[in-house]
Amino acid sequence: MNRQETFGVEEAQILLSSVTAPWIKSLDIKVDSISKWKCKFTMHYNEKLVRAGNIICGQAIVSAADTAMIVAVISAIGSYQEITTVDISCKYLRPLSSSGSIETEIIKLGQRLVVGRISIKDIKSDKLVADISCTYARL
Repeated sequence: MNRQETFGVEEAQILLSSVTAPWIKSLDIKVDSISKWKCKFTMHYNEKLVRAGNIICGQAIVSAADTAMIVAVISAIGSYQEITTVDISCKYLRPLSSSGSIETEIIKLGQRLVVGRISIKDIKSDKLVADISCTYARL
């Protein structure tokens, strides 16, 4: 299967629109690039996600990471399959007060579990904002 022809940026964006909860759409996640092991996304700054101090709240950061990983896992598997988050652990390194760049990496693609890592950087400073490890179950 040629992954670029069957599951590219446009198909990934459509997937996000069709399988995510309505409130997730306010995260405004855009798919930038897709590959089997690594994907890139942008979460645009949105005042609905901001807490005191003009900082995007931590809940939005983890939700964006978890949502982006849906695309990464489906890309790694090669076709749509129901998955669910088993574990997600976030280390916040600095506040995010602009748009964020999200990079996902599949570390292990198993028959039952998929293990990944997500990095979120501040687009303005290019500094790491959050380092996230996660596990997903293939249902």
